[in-house]
Order: sequence, then C-alpha cells, then structure tokens
Amino acid sequence: MSGVNHTESGSVGLPRARFATVLLLLLGLLFWLIGPGTHVGGRFTLELTGGAVLLIAVMATTAEKRHRRRVLIFGILAALLNGTTMFGFRPLGLEFGPIMSVLFAGYTTLLLLGGVMRSRRVTGDVLAGALAAYIMAGLTFAVIYGLIEVAAPGAFNLASGATASFPDLVYFSFVTLLTIGFGDVTPALPLVRAVTVFEGLFGVVYTTMVMAALVAAYLQHRGEQEPPGA
Repeated sequence: MSGVNHTESGSVGLPRARFATVLLLLLGLLFWLIGPGTHVGGRFTLELTGGAVLLIAVMATTAEKRHRRRVLIFGILAALLNGTTMFGFRPLGLEFGPIMSVLFAGYTTLLLLGGVMRSRRVTGDVLAGALAAYIMAGLTFAVIYGLIEVAAPGAFNLASGATASFPDLVYFSFVTLLTIGFGDVTPALPLVRAVTVFEGLFGVVYTTMVMAALVAAYLQHRGEQEPPGA
C-alpha cells in the first residue's frame, strides 16, 4: 500500500491514513452519542451530526463514485426523514427515518469492512479500519434497537425505570458487542433478545477471527520488514 490509493481506473484516490481518520471521526461520534454533549441541540441536531460524520467516513473509505452517490442519497434521506418524523410527519404511519438510518448505517459498515478486506497488505492504518468497522457495526445495531423502540415503546428496561433513549441504546449495543453485560439496560421483547444474541455472536466472531487474523498478518509483515539481528 503506497502513500496514495489508486483505483482500478488509475485515478489517484485517498491518502493511506484514511482509515485512521475514519476511526477518529467515529470515536468522536460515539463520545457525542453517549457523552455529555448528547443533551445539547436536541434530536434533530444529533441526527444531522451523526449523518455528517458517517458521510465523511464513507467518503474517506471509498473512491468509487457509485458508492459515494448511494451513500449521499442514503444520508440525505435519513436526515430529511428523521427531521420530518421529529415534526410528526409519518407517511402510512411508518417511521421511515429510523428505517433509512438502519440502511445507511448498515451500508456504511459493509463499505468500511470491504475497504479493509480489499487492502493488499495489513498496515497499522488497516487495523484502524478494522476497528472502525467494529464501531460502525455497534452503531448499526444501536440504530436497529432504536427502530424497535420506536415501533414498540418499552422494548427495553432500564434499572432506573426511565424510558430508554437513543444514547441508552448505543450504550447497550456496545456493552452487548463487547460481551460485558452490566444488566442496567435489558431487552424486554423476544425480538430484541434475538437481535442481542446475534450482536453478541457477531462481536465474538469478529474479535476472535477477523481482528485476530489481521493482527497476526500485521505482526508477520512487521517481522518481514525488520532487518536481521534487529
């Protein structure tokens, strides 16, 4: 992997550190979602902020115009539909905003993971991309939980007895993905329990197979580059 990424058509793509940039953006988004900034600006600002960061992440991950066009369409629709939902506009009584957010987050995760897997050799930046894909997966599951909570209020139980907010669901998603399970947020519906089990299995498989294989390849590559007797 050279200093720039060349597409199949020969055009110059994005710099090598694009995955590290994506990781930093996603970490910033994650902190915004579960940190003290969550309560500033309301839901609409939060949706726009999340959509903007995810758009930047995908733009930095792929140089293919067709992917960028699709993601741009998904992002605009997600922002607009979430905004209209906020003001009570629900065509056919459905929550199209959260549905589009699920498609948007899922497509972004696949693109990010695909960019990592297509890398010719494993570098530190590729490892950053793999971690970024892991974070995107957690956010995608959080959006799915949000969609379920919107469709069936009370799908989650909080130890405090309050109604689960989206930051609570982001927290629950990553606790599940990391297989920690504190128990302060628990699923109350069979559908949520099924999705939770699937997310836990995904987290175990990803860390024990994908990340382990990438780290092993990275260490092997580093060992081959070191001069003898170093």
